[in-house]
Parts: sequence; structure tokens; C-alpha cells
Amino acid sequence: MSLLGQTARYLLLSAFVIALIGSVGFYILIHRTIQREVDEILMNQVDQVRQQLRKLAPDAVLRADWDDNPHIDRIALTPPSAPVFSDIMLPNPLDSTEASPVRQVKTIITEHGQTYQITVRQAYYEFNELARIISVGVIWSFLLLMGLSVLIGLGLSRRLWRPFYATINQLGQFQLDQATHPSFPDSRIREFDLLSQSLQMLTQNVRKQFLLQKQFTENASHELQTPLAIALTELDTLMQSDNLREADHLHLQRATDALSRLSQLNRSLLLLAQVENDQFSTSQLLNISELVTQYTDEYASFFAHKGMSVERALFPQVTLQMNPQLAGVLLNNLFKNAVRHGTPDGIVRIELTDRTLRIQNTGEPLPFADSQLFNRFVKNPARPDSTGLGLALVKQICDRYQLGLQYTYDTTTASHCFQLTWQ
Repeated sequence: MSLLGQTARYLLLSAFVIALIGSVGFYILIHRTIQREVDEILMNQVDQVRQQLRKLAPDAVLRADWDDNPHIDRIALTPPSAPVFSDIMLPNPLDSTEASPVRQVKTIITEHGQTYQITVRQAYYEFNELARIISVGVIWSFLLLMGLSVLIGLGLSRRLWRPFYATINQLGQFQLDQATHPSFPDSRIREFDLLSQSLQMLTQNVRKQFLLQKQFTENASHELQTPLAIALTELDTLMQSDNLREADHLHLQRATDALSRLSQLNRSLLLLAQVENDQFSTSQLLNISELVTQYTDEYASFFAHKGMSVERALFPQVTLQMNPQLAGVLLNNLFKNAVRHGTPDGIVRIELTDRTLRIQNTGEPLPFADSQLFNRFVKNPARPDSTGLGLALVKQICDRYQLGLQYTYDTTTASHCFQLTWQ
């Protein structure tokens, strides 16, 4: 979820909680305020009754109003008591089938040596209806204001964060091998402006380091291979001399083999560095079916030399977006691995579907853990001529193009299987 989406989520959640608590609290406040006002009305009526009783003679006959409210009873001598308020339900005078809430107060007073119990009632329905109308109106207004506040806040947040998203967009388009530098937007917000300046300096330094490392690998790939090739040529010429003893010939052969491994190791390490530095950024839509067929045909003689039978099942016109050179390195290393580590008179099966490439060959189990197979310089001790970088290169190229790479060993058929998957 984006930052603005997460902000909107929290704002709406907090607004809902505040609105809920505020609505309940406001309704309680209105209800208690109205109840307090009704209690004051009831006490005013009690005071009026008390004043009227003071004006009456002690033996006067008490007469009730038509609705018997207030209700006055002459009782035995009892000490005066504080007013007691209560809520009761009485039949509605307009509709006897319904009951209405009524607020009531009872109190005992003494006038002219006589004790009276006064009961005053006040219908509560109109006040409750007024409280509901006021509460609903205020709550809806409150919710509307909260909603407008959230929308305005999100709009302001979107406007304030616009330089940040523009910076993210520039970073997403930034490529080390391009000559143009990214232009990060200026902002009146100090933090975003500092971020743009820091990223500007960072990308310039990263590009500078990348160009230096690229220049080094390019120079190393050319300058190191030249003296190695000369040394191999001279050693080969020297080995053809007729004046060499058998022991000298053996030493020269060992030196030639060591230089050949050094040359191969140099090429593999430089290629790994170039892949890691993303120096093969150019890509195109490749016909994987044709490439796999080409490499299968090229390695047919190697398979035949070891007596290995080849089985192929290839879908036609399977395409994949890759750099042509890296695709060649990937397939070459997988086929070379099948030749080197396949058992003589074994089987090599190559399967290609629209989403999967599977290369399977019979062979002995790995002398190390499967998890180490794609590590650098991990190799079978029985093959000292191997550099231990071929499958590391395969893994690096697969990671570069987000290809799934999986290795399994089937003990029942004694076969290794490398599987590549893509979307």
C-alpha cells in the first residue's frame, strides 16, 4: 500500500473512532443537559406549590388540578426530605395504547404545622425528541466536517508529497550506463530539497565508480588475455622442439594447462563482474527454441564422443527478452556442465516449453551439499581442470533476468536436472 493510501486509511480510521466517541458523548451531554433543565422546571413548580400552601389556611381543603399535576397529599407529621427524582412510564393522554417517559419529583414539606407530600410530573417525550433532533443534526454536521477535513488533508498530503514521488520516478528511470544524469525536482520543503541534493550527489558518485570499474574490467579483459595468449603460444612452440627431454615436455605441458586454466578463470571472473555491474543492459526478444537447437547441435559431437544419447523435446517459437551474449553464456555453461559431469554412455534429455527449460543428464551424486552448487569456486575434486565458476555465472544471469533456477537429483534414475522458469 502506498504512503498516501496508508495515511488515508489511518485518517479515516481515526476519524471514525473520534466521530463515534464524539457522537455518543454529545448525545449524553445533550440528554443530561435537558434532564437538568427539566429538573429545574419541576423544582420551580414545587416552589410555586409551597408558596400557595403558605397562603392557605391550615384547615383549607386541597383541590387538585384537572390533570392532578402537581399532586398534593396531606400526610402524618414527617420530617421534610430532599427531592427525589425518577423516570417513569405513564400512558400517553393522546394515545392510551402507548406509554410515554415522564420525569417525576417527590418531596415532603411542612407548612403551618401540616406535612405535605408533593409529586410533580413533567412529560419527557418532547424533550427526548428535541434531544434526538439536535443530536442527529450535530452528529451529521460533525461527520461532514470530519469527512471534509480528511479529504482536504489527503489533498494537501498528495500535493506536499508530489516532489517525493517525482524523485522516486527519477530513481526508477535511472540507469548507470546512460550518459544523462537524473534531474531531481526542487522543492520548497526543506527535507525533500535535501533528499534531492543527496540523491544527486549519490547518483553522480555511483556513476563515476561504475565507469571506473567498467573501464577496469574492459582493460583487464583485453590486457590480461594478450600476454596469456602469447605465453600459451610460446609454450606450444617450445613443446614442438625436438631437443626436449620427456621430463621437460611434462613440465611444459603442466605450465600450458595452468595458463589455460588461468585464461579461462580470468574470462569467467571478468564476465561475472560485468554481469554484476549490469554492463549487459541491452536486451532483445530472442528465439530460445532456435538457440537451444543450435547449442544442442553444436554439442552433439561432444555427447557422441562420450557415448551419450541425446533426447530432445522442444516447443517451437519460444521467445524471451534477454541480452544475446548472456543468453549464449547461460546455455553454453549448462550444456558444458552436462558434457563434463555426465556419465559415459549416459542420457541427456533437453526439454523446452513456453515457460520452462529443463536439461537433464545422468551422473554421480554431488560430492558436496546442493546448496553450495551455485557458489563460486565450488567444484568436484575429481575435475581439477574446472574453474568452479560456470554455474555461478548461470545463477548470476538468472538473477539478472529474474529467471527461476532449480537443481534436483533423482536417485532412482541417477540423473541431475537443471530447470529454468520464466513468466
